[in-house]
Amino acid sequence: MLVVTGIFDNGRFIPDTQISIPQKRKVTVTIEETHDIETRPPNKWREIGEALRNCDEQLPGSPLPVQFRTVAEMEAL
Repeated sequence: MLVVTGIFDNGRFIPDTQISIPQKRKVTVTIEETHDIETRPPNKWREIGEALRNCDEQLPGSPLPVQFRTVAEMEAL
């Protein structure tokens, strides 16, 4: 099952992302009554990403490498 979100505007459904639906495919449409486009919270992840990209703060020290457990270590747990 594929779930597609978007908005219904002026008689048309506009998905949040581009999708391809095969012709004559049976679909089910669910209308959310509580989330109008005007009342949706802003995309905070996009704001966070932009803030990180535009940040020029220099962090002290060197980053530590990440060490993942091996399969043997995981099996020993």
